[in-house]
Amino acid sequence: MRLPTRQDINVHDTLDERSACEHFLGKSLQEAEALFRENSLYYQEDMMFMGPSGFRFYVQAAISYIQSEASTGDSAVVSCFASILEHRLEYEAEELRPVAEQLAAICGYIVAQYDRFDLTPELFGDLRHRFQILQQTFLRQKTNEKAG
Repeated sequence: MRLPTRQDINVHDTLDERSACEHFLGKSLQEAEALFRENSLYYQEDMMFMGPSGFRFYVQAAISYIQSEASTGDSAVVSCFASILEHRLEYEAEELRPVAEQLAAICGYIVAQYDRFDLTPELFGDLRHRFQILQQTFLRQKTNEKAG
């Protein structure tokens, strides 16, 4: 898998995409995961707006971070990740098909490991239900891809 180019990350030359380029361009998955370990909330914001190819590559680093022990107690990463996935599904669902299986798996992982993230219901609402819906959506997307 090749590193995303500037055009993979900065498709429309927006301020948000330029910021994502500043942070992620030229970074390996290990280097990107280190960014999430440093400040998950700050770097996750870039995941919302980077181009689809860049997202498909760097979401793997976010997934690795979420599955690592370093994310224990990181409620912000889980809350933000739900919003990112919902946003990207709303605006570019087709672009997520190639990673639908991985996204379904991480949604299932978050549901299964929910308590590890210290998500306060008063602050975050029912994120478990949102991730269950996301998981089912990605599973359907993957099934539709195989059928089509």
